Amino acid sequence: MTRHIRELHRQFPGIQISRTRGGHLVATVGTSRVFLAATPSDHRAIHNIAAMIRRAERGLNP
Repeated sequence: MTRHIRELHRQFPGIQISRTRGGHLVATVGTSRVFLAATPSDHRAIHNIAAMIRRAERGLNP
């Protein structure tokens, strides 16, 4: 488990993160799914992922 995934689990304890057949990651938040890159490309990626998960928790479409 990478450092970024551990950070997301700590920030959002109710999410499930799994790997797709294509190698990407999918975070399941309630009934919503947020697809993530397996290797974040820049320093803002983890912040952008956290924002997408927060929107999914509130029920907003990204």
